[in-house]
Amino acid sequence: MPVTRNQALMPFAFYNGALHIRRNDEVMRIAGWPKPEATRRHEDGGPWRTFQPEFRLVKPYRGRKTPPKKKPDGEEQFVFDFFPDTFSRPPAERDSLSRQRTRAFDSFRFSLPRPVARALEPFRTHQWPLLVLLRYDEAGVELAESNPALAFFLAQHLKADRELIESLQCGKLRQRELLEILDFEGSKKAVNLFRKIAPASITGDNWSAMVDLLREQAREPKSALNHLPSINAGVMEIMLDRRACHAATPTLLEEVARDRSENYRGRIIHMITSTLSMQEELRCGRHWERFPSIERLRDVHEQVSENYRRRIRQLIDVNAQQSDYFRNPPMPGIPGKIEPITSPESLVDEGEEQGNCVASYASRVREGHTFIYRVLEPERATLSIVRKSLGGEWEIGELETRFNTPASDETEALVQAWLERHRLTV
Repeated sequence: MPVTRNQALMPFAFYNGALHIRRNDEVMRIAGWPKPEATRRHEDGGPWRTFQPEFRLVKPYRGRKTPPKKKPDGEEQFVFDFFPDTFSRPPAERDSLSRQRTRAFDSFRFSLPRPVARALEPFRTHQWPLLVLLRYDEAGVELAESNPALAFFLAQHLKADRELIESLQCGKLRQRELLEILDFEGSKKAVNLFRKIAPASITGDNWSAMVDLLREQAREPKSALNHLPSINAGVMEIMLDRRACHAATPTLLEEVARDRSENYRGRIIHMITSTLSMQEELRCGRHWERFPSIERLRDVHEQVSENYRRRIRQLIDVNAQQSDYFRNPPMPGIPGKIEPITSPESLVDEGEEQGNCVASYASRVREGHTFIYRVLEPERATLSIVRKSLGGEWEIGELETRFNTPASDETEALVQAWLERHRLTV
């Protein structure tokens, strides 16, 4: 089918069996089935070069939604895409881009066999190696259905190498045998640990650390993970942090494992580590080393935060001139919606206004690992963005309303779309 000029110029389009994305001065062409191939080149021409998409290609399909009711003038809908001028575009044009992107990615999903799309959709990033595994391994879909995390980890390990995938045929091997490819001792215990992992908790950035932790825990006669009903991002982040792991009792870990909000990112770990850090700096009062439950952790956190805010206020009064490191946030905000905090005084004010310990993050901001933003719409919240490795992408560390209450899905959608927009345009 001939390609129209309109299709060729769209930022997002699906035609000739491939997803096409144009951003900045680059064009991407991603074909999923029956021959997975991802290439990109400069917009002005030049050779197509292969690459592995790291962003999410397949999401759960929600079907057509009822058109939203028209809001009064001046009350705009939240519409997101990945371009720097998104929020300067007229509302109708922004909405058109959002629909265009949705149609293109939905068409890519529908170009895949349904079982393959379903196997990919739970994973939030780095789906490409798994897509290649499912295409060239006859029984790969069955493996992904019975043990999603193991299939994902194997796919990352094999790095979309078609010849290697076809020669190994992992889907036909016993899962204990597959563990040997990941340098595990094949055991039922290890297989069960993999089955407990929530797919939404895995990303291309944390999978290697997860495998290392599981390998270590599989050797332990009494693993801290054995008693848990599931293993989510919250549990993994606590276990990967030595201090947090020591401070979390089995009961607290189980509470985190049952909390669905911890599937996508750890929240409780930040409360544990910030409480411990503030205790160390205060050097007074009772110091807790282990927390028997989330409720008790929250109580201690609130008490310590109040004392710490007083101390920080005094320090800022004395050292107000040492505030230059706050003035260069990595991403511009959205005026009236997401605004960077650019001074120690504002950081303390945010903590007092929101009833949280964000003032304790001053040293992290100074080191450049964390930055704090105030979220004003659709609800008042405090946002921290973190980068877990040098040169890595910025991602949500915490996003909480007053007194560390989880933000709504709508607020998280706004923040996530804002981050994604910069990931694809920076």
